[in-house]
Amino acid sequence: MQCIPEVVVVAGERAVQGVSPDMLMEAMDAVTDGVVIVDTDSRIVYLNEAYTHILNVKKEKVLYRRMDEIEPGAVILDTLMDHKPRLHQFVEVRTRGKKILVNITPIFKEGVFCGAISVFKDITEITVVQRELEKTQRLSHSIFKALSTEKPSLPREFSHIIGEDPAFLRCLKMAEIVAPTDATVLIEGESGAGKEVFVQAIRSLSGKRSYPFVSMNCSAIPETLIESELFGYTSGSFTGASRGGKAGKFELADGGTIFLDEIGEMPLFMQSKLLRVLQSGEIQKIGSDKVQKVDVRVIAATNRNLKQMVEDGKFREDLYFRLNTFKIVIPPLRRRRKDILLLANHFLDIFSEKYHKHLSFSPGTAAVLQKSPWSGNVRQLESCVEYAVIVAGGSVILPEDLPDELLQGQSRDGYTAELPEKEQRAPSGQEQNVSPLRMDIQQIERERMREALEKAQGNKTKAMELLGISRRTFYKKYKLYGFSNDLYTK
Repeated sequence: MQCIPEVVVVAGERAVQGVSPDMLMEAMDAVTDGVVIVDTDSRIVYLNEAYTHILNVKKEKVLYRRMDEIEPGAVILDTLMDHKPRLHQFVEVRTRGKKILVNITPIFKEGVFCGAISVFKDITEITVVQRELEKTQRLSHSIFKALSTEKPSLPREFSHIIGEDPAFLRCLKMAEIVAPTDATVLIEGESGAGKEVFVQAIRSLSGKRSYPFVSMNCSAIPETLIESELFGYTSGSFTGASRGGKAGKFELADGGTIFLDEIGEMPLFMQSKLLRVLQSGEIQKIGSDKVQKVDVRVIAATNRNLKQMVEDGKFREDLYFRLNTFKIVIPPLRRRRKDILLLANHFLDIFSEKYHKHLSFSPGTAAVLQKSPWSGNVRQLESCVEYAVIVAGGSVILPEDLPDELLQGQSRDGYTAELPEKEQRAPSGQEQNVSPLRMDIQQIERERMREALEKAQGNKTKAMELLGISRRTFYKKYKLYGFSNDLYTK
């Protein structure tokens, strides 16, 4: 109906004498509120520039189209039905992922209903701030409740996590506090310190534990693919795109949790896009002009110093503060000396059962484990124990059963494990520095090896079977006691 623009112009001319229709339209484009006018068939006959900015849509995409096709649940359609105004109403534009405060007024010309005009404000950011405030209040309540407990105890969901170090226990308590909320969590710690263990522990107590959990390692995805991995793409959006498009990690995690590992490796251009998701909960697929709303809890982890990266210009400061809502810094294993043997014995039980053995650590081995630097943290300790369980020939794991790099690493890093005397072995040719008792023991071992080699006719494999020792131990003793490869070869 042509009466809609005429009504606007006439109203403007009556209000301000001498104002032309073009000037009036320019004025409407200058206001920050969105303005849209529809006729009685719900066809959009006018919209201003603010409308396109707020709803992130191009004017030519919606002008002269029917509102009941673009946004079937639009409140303005109710006004077209009953000709009544709607004032100060909070509305969610689902197709654009926006929340607006709207005033809708019916338009009459000479008593004839012509359509309706809607003037609205974008309150998405206000809603986000309010939601963040509610998160903070819930988190503060949880922290207060936890700190007011005289003897805090960890939940049974954390019972599988090994550690008694006070700093480590504080980290676990912080994880317990933040888990029931939906606050963003940043976990920092060296590689192998156990960040993934904390993520799963937090998830086990989260209200979203029954909903999707999606994980992505930011360092494992090429820069050219990371945006499509996170946000997805539409069909035909680029060469090689799958027919039908693809859902991104955030869409797959909707309603649940997404774990972004190695967040410090995320490219700068993607950091701004991630910040938008954290601020508004909106994603936009590659090749699409539609904004999609997602409800996802974000847990991020890194082995890098993000604060230093911010200072170096390698990480966005605003994203750092958004991720830093709740930070847990896991101490490295070398600062948890009380936990080393606890963890070692825990892994020993696991791998002894796996490889059908019954083993224990000798005092010398325990000393080596206790004093090692553990640059690879818990992950390195776990691998070390598994190796020792595999190569151990007896019922006791000796220092010589540990990986060579562990023993070599001690001297490099300034650590020295003093082994008990009965476990010391003198280098070949230096027996004069060894105590008489130990010399006797070494002479007996040398003689037993000689007898075994003779009985096996130089076959080393048979000799080690006769002695009941592992291949690694056999060759160490073979070299230690100076047996000639020329005499025993087969």
